[in-house]
Amino acid sequence: MLELTIGQLRDAIVAIDADKAREVAQRGIDDGLDPLGMINEGVRSALDLMGERFALGDIFVPEIVLGAKAADAALEVLEPELLRRGSSTEKLGKVLMATVKGDIHDIGKNIVTLLMKAADLEVVDIGADKAGEEILAAAKEHKVDVIGLSALLTTTMPRMKEMLELLQESGVRDQYKVIVGGAPVTQEFADAVGADGYGADATSGVDVTKKLLGR
Repeated sequence: MLELTIGQLRDAIVAIDADKAREVAQRGIDDGLDPLGMINEGVRSALDLMGERFALGDIFVPEIVLGAKAADAALEVLEPELLRRGSSTEKLGKVLMATVKGDIHDIGKNIVTLLMKAADLEVVDIGADKAGEEILAAAKEHKVDVIGLSALLTTTMPRMKEMLELLQESGVRDQYKVIVGGAPVTQEFADAVGADGYGADATSGVDVTKKLLGR
């Protein structure tokens, strides 16, 4: 049943049918299916597929935007159930999440944020298109342990390197662990810019973060 529901959820998002995506997600919850599985295999795989089609020129920005809205509709149903299943009251650490300057894409970051919350991490999500100075100010204000940076565009990936340089220049690099992720980001890139961790997908992003926090 899980595989069937995941397939229907993926198809609804790719077809940019928000109502259908919400309906399938709710039916899955009502049937007792794993919300994490529906997020990883349904929502995320649909967005990955749309990203591939966009890269090939088969779909364009309007379809990407509407696909993200369909994914959000499903997440509105899946998120409360996923968080409800997180039973621990002790938070493992505090993470700041942001999409870097010049990049307005945030659905991937939002999924990572959701899974982090479900894994009993405290998350401060300041949104997309954030300059390094904004990110650093928020990190200081909220006294976070980890800074998570997301980018979906190859043209905005250099902002991650600039962020790490800003931390170094400000004399606070040793106060924060920095993780990077996003469709074009690789382990090699993370190593090259001096990040502490890299998440190839939402689940590994959570695992890396917990490892950096010694959990």
